[in-house]
Amino acid sequence: MFTKIFSFTLSILLFLMLFGTREYPYFFALATVALVGSTLVFNYKRLNFTWPHLLLPTIYLIATAFIFGLITDSNLRIGFILAASIVFYFLEIQLGRESHFFQNLFLLSVFGIYLGLFSFEYYLHLQIYWLLLLVFMFTFIFAVQGFAGFALPAKKYFHFLTALIITEAAWGLTFWPTHYFVETVVLFCLFYLLWLFAFSAFFGKLSKAKIYWQLSLVAMVLIITLSTAAWRPLR
Repeated sequence: MFTKIFSFTLSILLFLMLFGTREYPYFFALATVALVGSTLVFNYKRLNFTWPHLLLPTIYLIATAFIFGLITDSNLRIGFILAASIVFYFLEIQLGRESHFFQNLFLLSVFGIYLGLFSFEYYLHLQIYWLLLLVFMFTFIFAVQGFAGFALPAKKYFHFLTALIITEAAWGLTFWPTHYFVETVVLFCLFYLLWLFAFSAFFGKLSKAKIYWQLSLVAMVLIITLSTAAWRPLR
């Protein structure tokens, strides 16, 4: 009962944060940091997990803040606030279990954060070295959380290697004359393949059929995205 009450409280706080602070960027950022900190403390107290297992709510909250900041339509904004708060409630309720829901939420959060980082570079003219530093830092966190749940000596090398590959890819994508959404899709697809193949290999579930299927799926997404992209400077 305590878990449900506190999870509901955190969801309400998320709703109020998104609803009431968007017009005040500094307060919005401060409120996001405060909510992330409160969530970490609450989850640690009730679950006593090691910190990699506690990163999913943090990643989700940051991604939610990034995506919300990019929404300009008022109706979409309200709908997003409601959906994000409800999903956060179920995330908190079920945290500590293994499910495809968490994997899908993890991937959506990764996409949301990459989208936010590239939007910084596009709208705020963030220097490339800051963008690359943030991409490396967040990707390392994604790898730590994404590979949590099993202990293998080789895992720690995949954290660094994944972050390094994604950062190099992000550097190249900054030179593409496309919208930041296109850059995000391409970078996310690369991360998705690296994470999925490594995760499956660690658990002994990687097969040729899985590799072909996932490569075909990603290729389809990239073909659709790149063929419909505006290949010209949009700044």
